[in-house]
Amino acid sequence: MRKLFSCIGIMGLLGAFLTGCSMGPEQMKSVPIEDPAKVETLHEITKDAMKNYFDVDVNDGVERKLEGFESYVLVDVPTESYLYRNNVIKATMESKPQEGQIASYGASLNPETNELTGAIVVTYSEAQPQDLTVEQQQEIAMKFIKEKNLVANPDSLIFEGIEKGMSNKQYSGLKFKNGDDVLLVSVSLQTGKVTHFEFVEVIEPVEPAETPAK
Repeated sequence: MRKLFSCIGIMGLLGAFLTGCSMGPEQMKSVPIEDPAKVETLHEITKDAMKNYFDVDVNDGVERKLEGFESYVLVDVPTESYLYRNNVIKATMESKPQEGQIASYGASLNPETNELTGAIVVTYSEAQPQDLTVEQQQEIAMKFIKEKNLVANPDSLIFEGIEKGMSNKQYSGLKFKNGDDVLLVSVSLQTGKVTHFEFVEVIEPVEPAETPAK
């Protein structure tokens, strides 16, 4: 049975680049959060995450569109059953950003506890990407993981390489095995800093049984 990432989808929702999961649109769906108070509560946690993890202050006077979503993942193909995985917050500039401005940011949170499960910040820049080796990118990611205490035992993480589906000319996505699950970390090739991380659970969806050959 094929295993699929139960992805948070904050990267895709922000339009920065595709998330590194092998799931089609029908295998994930998002529903807008209609309660403004709930969105604001999640936004406050998100703003704190921007400061704590990326050292950026999003209270910068720039107008951004704020949205909240409930994120669902398909877990049973025959019955088309979805599992409520995360709440996702995103804030995006609707005007063209200037050099160095935070064009968008977001986070994913556990729907039961509001615990942060991922975060991303996208800073607009026209700087040329640096020629960072995979080893240098891995060092940057590991330093971030350790400094921000993302996992209890970072030395136990297994680096599984670059995820092409979440990499482009500006960003490089690194995949680390964390026990049975995955930790994704994105490094900006323009700044040499981490701009995104998310914890990803691997699930085994129930698929239709094959019809026996006659």
